[in-house]
Amino acid sequence: MKKLLVLIPLIIILLTSCGIVERISEEFQNSRTKLLDSITISDSKVFREMIEAVFAAFDNHDVNGLKSLFAVNALKENPDIESQIEAFFNVYAGPMEIEKISYSTSGTEYIDFGKQRNILHNSYDIIISADGVRYYINLTMYSPDDFERDNEGIHTLNVATEDALNSKYFVYYNSEIEGGGDKPGFYYQDSTEKRDDIMWIQGSFWRYMHYDRSLTADDIRAVVEKNNDFKNLVAVIGEPNCSWTVYKFYYYELDNGLFAVCQLDNTTWERVRRDIKNPDAIVAVYIADETENIETVWISEDYVKLGSAYRHYTPVDRELSEDFFRSFAMRSTSLSELIDEIGPPSVDQTWYAYFQLSDNNRFAGCHYSGDEIEEIFIFDSEGSRHTIWEKSTDVDAD
Repeated sequence: MKKLLVLIPLIIILLTSCGIVERISEEFQNSRTKLLDSITISDSKVFREMIEAVFAAFDNHDVNGLKSLFAVNALKENPDIESQIEAFFNVYAGPMEIEKISYSTSGTEYIDFGKQRNILHNSYDIIISADGVRYYINLTMYSPDDFERDNEGIHTLNVATEDALNSKYFVYYNSEIEGGGDKPGFYYQDSTEKRDDIMWIQGSFWRYMHYDRSLTADDIRAVVEKNNDFKNLVAVIGEPNCSWTVYKFYYYELDNGLFAVCQLDNTTWERVRRDIKNPDAIVAVYIADETENIETVWISEDYVKLGSAYRHYTPVDRELSEDFFRSFAMRSTSLSELIDEIGPPSVDQTWYAYFQLSDNNRFAGCHYSGDEIEEIFIFDSEGSRHTIWEKSTDVDAD
């Protein structure tokens, strides 16, 4: 059965089920009308009404009222939602003042032969204050869901204090977290400490699973040098602590607090790749901390490191220099003419073609659009980059 997935930044939907509209008292709606009229008409009416209902429950410390806004399936998946709400109301000193409702409703729409499922969430801040404490609200809901009516309603409601939100390691609870999402639920955060189930690696956060084992970079390298199939690594070492499956990165925690990152062959990074023999092949292993790639400890012979990325590499027997690319740019800006003259690039990536220079440690990179070269630059394995020609200025620069 063919399905259509449409990403939509702004959604206007009328709620036809679940009784969500009926839960919102007319008196409460009128009390907020003036402020909420400032929200643009293109924002979701359903989402706005749900926020109204949440505000009403907050003002009245209404545990059952707030619980009733959650989807039936959310309550089944997380039986602790009621206790999560009660824990919040034990510290929340409402009623509230609305400081800011400046958001656009975004989400995902699934359409299949007349049926649809809309997953909505607020893209920007919803800020309230109570008793001198500022709270930020993030909400994810389904409406409508013609495929499963019990999905309609709130799935995840996040409330965070300003101190928590501004802390270094803050992460909302989210069922979409890569590596295994959180359960639906009501999540209140006021701590500035890092969550135990989240790890920061190279500036991004990942769902973290602790394993009782001792690992060094040498342990990982020894396995990969003999057999670089990722399934073999899992069989010998075990499952990774974190993963980014979309781009095939897998993270193993080391004894020194750093992570060994195993990158698999990822065709989405390459413009033309038809020679992949093993999609589970590890192409590089490097060591990373919270912010950056520190050191490469192993790399496949058909890959090369360009800056912070590892790219599929094809050796071509030829002699090339910076001066050649400078002179070529004076007579042509056609990528196809360049390839006809000197052969294919050593590294072929969308919008970028890299040609290895004769000193082997550097590449001439051509940034192109269509067949038109826009820029030529020199790039080395450590990420040093300088432009030698630009189409816009036609002036050499170091």
